[in-house]
Amino acid sequence: MTRFTYSEIVDQAARVLFAKHDVSVTDNYGKCIKAGYVVDESNVDNTVRVSHLMPELTILDDGYDDRMSSDDMAAERHQMVDAYAATLEDAGYIVERKGPRARKPYLLARRTS
Repeated sequence: MTRFTYSEIVDQAARVLFAKHDVSVTDNYGKCIKAGYVVDESNVDNTVRVSHLMPELTILDDGYDDRMSSDDMAAERHQMVDAYAATLEDAGYIVERKGPRARKPYLLARRTS
C-alpha cells in the first residue's frame, strides 16, 4: 500500500490547480477512474511534476468499443498540460514543458521566489 507523504511544494501547486481544474481520481488499486491533473514531487529541488491522467479502458470495461483513440487521448493530454501550465504561470510559477511530442507530456514547475 502506498503511503501518503505531505509535501508543501506539492500542496501549494495542487491548490493553485484545484481552483480551475479537476484532480484525477483513482480507485483502491491505483487505476484512474476520472481524468484530471496529478502533482508529484520532482527529483529536482523545489520542483513539482504535473501531468494529466486519464482512464484507459480495457476490453472488459463498459464502453470499450466507444473509447477514444490513442491519438485523441494524446491530444487531450497535451491540451490539458498546456492549460495547467498557463494556470501555474499565472500564479507565479516558472514552468518547463517536457515531452512536447510524447503521448504523455508533463511539466515541471517551481515557484519564482
